[in-house]
Amino acid sequence: MRIAPPVMLAQLIQAMYNIVDSYFVGQFSSDGLTALSIVYPVQLIVTAIAVGTGVGVNTLMSRYDGQGNHHLADRTAGTGTVLALISWLIFAVLSGLLMRPFAAISTESSSVADLAVTYGTIVCVGSPGVFLESTWSKVHQARGNMRLPMLAQIAGAAANIVLDPILIFGLGPAPALGVAGAAFATVSGQVLAALIVVSGFRKPPPIRVFRSYAAKIYRLGFPSIFMQLLFTVYIMALNMILAGFSDDAVTVLGLYYKVQSFFFIPLSGLQTCIVPLLSYTYAKGAYGRCRRVVKNSVLLAMSFMLVGIACFELIPEQLLRIFTAEPAVLEIGVQAFHIIGISFLPAVPSLILPVFFQAIGAALPSVLLSLTRQIFCLIPVFWLFSRIDLAYTWLAFPIAEVVTGTLGLCFYLHRIHIWDRCKGAALKPERKGATAMKLITAIVNRRDTSEVCAALTDAGFYFTRMASTGGFLTGGNSTLLIGTEEDRVPQAIAIIRQNCSRRTEKISSNVQLATPSAAYPTEVTVGGATLFVSDVTQFEKI
Repeated sequence: MRIAPPVMLAQLIQAMYNIVDSYFVGQFSSDGLTALSIVYPVQLIVTAIAVGTGVGVNTLMSRYDGQGNHHLADRTAGTGTVLALISWLIFAVLSGLLMRPFAAISTESSSVADLAVTYGTIVCVGSPGVFLESTWSKVHQARGNMRLPMLAQIAGAAANIVLDPILIFGLGPAPALGVAGAAFATVSGQVLAALIVVSGFRKPPPIRVFRSYAAKIYRLGFPSIFMQLLFTVYIMALNMILAGFSDDAVTVLGLYYKVQSFFFIPLSGLQTCIVPLLSYTYAKGAYGRCRRVVKNSVLLAMSFMLVGIACFELIPEQLLRIFTAEPAVLEIGVQAFHIIGISFLPAVPSLILPVFFQAIGAALPSVLLSLTRQIFCLIPVFWLFSRIDLAYTWLAFPIAEVVTGTLGLCFYLHRIHIWDRCKGAALKPERKGATAMKLITAIVNRRDTSEVCAALTDAGFYFTRMASTGGFLTGGNSTLLIGTEEDRVPQAIAIIRQNCSRRTEKISSNVQLATPSAAYPTEVTVGGATLFVSDVTQFEKI
């Protein structure tokens, strides 16, 4: 749990930012609150492209810096800057062409549609800030500067919160701009964050090789873009279904996601801190401890969720009145919160178990559970119940959580059955003819971590990177936990050392084998990384 509090704090700031933003708009106009809910998926798409591009830039820059090709890393930063500007231009043009039709199919109210077009057009045309900030934050992180991006995010969020009431209500000399003021406040915060992190333009590569750099950036950033777009698709689908009932129903859904994010913060922080622990214990074959980690995590998460259930069941109207006093919204919202609140407990296994499978390297169950929860189950059930009545649509949330949790439990029990057959022995690979499992612990300089991770991924190794917050606080090192077969250990070691910076360090050590008679030299020479290999019975420094 040492890793979780900083993660929770960062997410709490973001959640409070969203809540405060909606609060001011809700005090100004209920139609404005509905307009923000309609435009929310568009903002998610902008964020997905911006963050995904930044992730690709970060990974590729780290790879080139690790190889000593700093001029190629600078070209990557230049390419990312150009891609950010191109993305901004595309969204600016598309917002002018498609925002009106999108708003028209999302609401039957012309006034709400007008507000959605106003807000959406401003945030899209004014989106160079979010694109440049996302790209350049990753540029700084690739070079080991974690403080500046953090400062930029805090400053941008603070500016948004301060400007919201000034521009919405027209405090002081500022005119009252309403929903447009909220959009300008958002854009201003993003531009401020971008100005803080953009510290110099890097020259992009020549046109003839620009496409090669861009392709590499998007290949590395695509997973991040894809997962964010899934969430966008499901929010957009629910909005369109609810628009067939009323704009108030769309507003209720938007308010639900803002409020529930606050209650899910502890669960998200818990997910972050159990991944490395599960990966380590799984690689060591400590099945009993893995089961205890999952059990204790579920129990702890349920205690968090009980608070959310109590609030949604006991004070739903008070939660809604933070944002609006519209009788229609309150009537729909109270009923919706009562029903959706039931889903909080079954949401625990449907969120913890995908993380468990991710930690042990079982990608298919993890992805399948995530898709089932957000796409395969929720959207179809929501649509089917919408054919009956609005009140029934909210039942899709507990049904989706129960189905996902049950499916996850089946996958988990199957995994437990495999472990029980192993009878507590060290982990044995499931593929025929493979050797015993080993755990490689690699302590890598932070500036080399992204390059090493990319190379290990390309080679097909399963690994877990300790949370970046921990690396930031400890001042420069990241720890990778790599579970692999014994016969692949030399390949993994070679990959790690090849992708570390070309420098030599003397690292003192008195680490010994677990058997008392065996001792290793007290000093070893490594190239940018300290490596350990271990199994259940021995711990050996190489």
